[in-house]
Amino acid sequence: MLTTLPLPHGTRRDIRRSAVRAALAVCTAAAVTGACFTMASPGARAADGDVANSILADLTISNVPPAGLDAFSGTFGTAGSPPNGGLDNGDLSDPSGVLDYLTVRGQAVARTSAEPEKNWAQAQASGFTLSLNDRDFLSVGSLDAYTECIPAPIGPLALAYARTDSNTIGVLGRQVPTGTTQLEVTGAELGADEVSTATLTVQYEQIEDPAGGGYQPQTSARAGLDITISGNLRDENGQELYDGPLVDVELGHVDVTCAGTTSPPVTTPPPTEVPVTEPPITIPPVTVPPITVPPITVPPVTDPPITIPPVTVPPVTVPPVTVPPITLPPTAPPVTRPPTATPTPTPTPTPTKPSPSHSHSHKPDYGYGRGY
Repeated sequence: MLTTLPLPHGTRRDIRRSAVRAALAVCTAAAVTGACFTMASPGARAADGDVANSILADLTISNVPPAGLDAFSGTFGTAGSPPNGGLDNGDLSDPSGVLDYLTVRGQAVARTSAEPEKNWAQAQASGFTLSLNDRDFLSVGSLDAYTECIPAPIGPLALAYARTDSNTIGVLGRQVPTGTTQLEVTGAELGADEVSTATLTVQYEQIEDPAGGGYQPQTSARAGLDITISGNLRDENGQELYDGPLVDVELGHVDVTCAGTTSPPVTTPPPTEVPVTEPPITIPPVTVPPITVPPITVPPVTDPPITIPPVTVPPVTVPPVTVPPITLPPTAPPVTRPPTATPTPTPTPTPTKPSPSHSHSHKPDYGYGRGY
């Protein structure tokens, strides 16, 4: 059975409920010196005067014999930086033996830094599991907690965040959200033979101051997770065996202040000077005389006459062409064939007139024979 309950009236979520925080609160109230921090928790690194602190895990187990629990208190993963002390990569040596109960998964980170520009603190791990009576009593997913403080003149500005898986944790295998929740369990689940039934009250708080994960105008910041589990244990007859705190687990507690950072520069106003009034300077007008440009006369350009000399073509003499005389071969007289058996009467020759083209005369030629 899982029941979420409101916090009792007047309860402050920012009060640290473990023995470590209670001791520190007493030290602060009494204004004691650093010896008080020694009695708070073995291995604690909260040195007096640090302006940035980181504690990855702070575990307190109450002495509850009916539940098989022995008292324990210790811290694991601590870092702290004084003003302008630079980077501290943290102490993961576990002198108090927290890792005998708490398993830290992934890379454990606890580091701080204090510089003139800003102070910051960080704590990270992939997950945590608290084992009691050979059982996984509490499980927490990944955690990333961070705080930062920036001084003037930019600030003072501070931011804080604590991020986890879905803002839920597991108690004896049951999912528990932030706030106050009641669980009904058995003695077998607790691993306590004397216990028959029990009512567990789980207070799970996610601290972010300032809230919202962004810069706010303040001079300090803190973040982390607080898980406190108390129980009412009963025997098989319903008689109460124990009613009180069981475990207190604080994870990724980081806090910073702007103390010790660079102070804003003091600005000295410049000395006041008496203004000197000078008479105005009058510049007389300057008159430029006109410039007369004389006319430019361009003489006419006369082209000389161009004489073309006569071109003499030499006479061309064509040599006479002599045509050699053409001699015609003599004309052979026709051949006279002898008369045949039947004589043909010979026609009477007709006298032929001389050719007009001949300039000489000759005897008429009668027939085809020679003339006599």
